[in-house]
Amino acid sequence: MGAWGNGNLESDGTQDTLANICEELFARVMALLQHPRAHEYDDEEIDELFVRIEMIFALHARGMITSGPNPELLEPLFAPYLARYAEYNAKPGSHGPPEERTRVIEGTFRQLLQIAKGATGGSFAHRVGLISDKMESSQPNEPETPATEENR
Repeated sequence: MGAWGNGNLESDGTQDTLANICEELFARVMALLQHPRAHEYDDEEIDELFVRIEMIFALHARGMITSGPNPELLEPLFAPYLARYAEYNAKPGSHGPPEERTRVIEGTFRQLLQIAKGATGGSFAHRVGLISDKMESSQPNEPETPATEENR
């Protein structure tokens, strides 16, 4: 194991840990997409599903998604989930699935799929976080240098 910088995420060990976290998040999301009640408003699985997806989005925004599922295994889970969601909301006494919520879920799934595609593509350095446009544009591990006459 080695380190290539002084930043919090600039070592083999941190990248391995980050990859494990990403794999665990995606694996749980895939399991929840198939859970028999994860589409029900009053079930805890729907809450967990979307919290975990938002965690993936937050990691992605920081350039910290280093691994993900095969998109060909993830994408087929969306249509059955949406079908169960629609069926659940079409039961007598309901007014059908809320259109805006359905659009939000569909957009969430599209974004998740794009992130998964990016996590499985690109060079090894991109996948393990050595190179990331987001990481290059904001260096959270670098202390800010106060403005002085010399560095203006």
